[in-house]
Amino acid sequence: MSDYLYLDIETIPTDNPAHIEQIAAAVKPSASITKADTLAAWEKDTKPAKIIEAVAKTSFDGAFGKIACIGWAWNDSEPVAALHHSGNDAERTTLTTAFEQIMADAPLHARPTIVGHYVAGFDLRFIWQRAFVLGVAVPHWLPRDPKPWSLDVHDTQHMWAGAKDTISLDNLCKALGVPGKTDVDGSMVAGMWKAGEFARISDYCRDDVNRVRAVHRRMLLTMGEVAA
Repeated sequence: MSDYLYLDIETIPTDNPAHIEQIAAAVKPSASITKADTLAAWEKDTKPAKIIEAVAKTSFDGAFGKIACIGWAWNDSEPVAALHHSGNDAERTTLTTAFEQIMADAPLHARPTIVGHYVAGFDLRFIWQRAFVLGVAVPHWLPRDPKPWSLDVHDTQHMWAGAKDTISLDNLCKALGVPGKTDVDGSMVAGMWKAGEFARISDYCRDDVNRVRAVHRRMLLTMGEVAA
């Protein structure tokens, strides 16, 4: 029987000046803006906000965005989170700490089934991408090219919505009568990071691990795979 490894990550946009410069250079006005005065107004009034928006979107792009926090729990255990924020190697330390601690906490002879919300489509792929960028060795149990229907992954979004639809974890919690998000959501993580609210990010990540475990168990109960 597999052991369930409940997993969640929080990501933030790039803060690399070279990346931001490249992103800014790629932000262009629409082809319909051609007059010199209109172009000047766009550069002054519109472009700065467009650059901010483009940089913010890198939190969904493993080539440029970064992992701020990794949260996990084995089976019934209390969620744990790895978050390092000091120094140039903070993200690398977060990854290596998480990998090492996850295995240190693992049940004897564990064969993990990784459970998360959109974990196959986002979390696991983002972890691999950042590991490639940072040169971090990835443990053998982390699926290399996970699919939502893989036997070693339970993706709660796919379990609910199938391959062609989506649902947020918060809405899935509401549908199943599980306590959802409170005063924090994922869109706030980048701002909390800038404000130095690292403990709050860690708490939020652990809470998401608890939420995904609760909805996953409701689903398994309905499928007849766990006792009430």
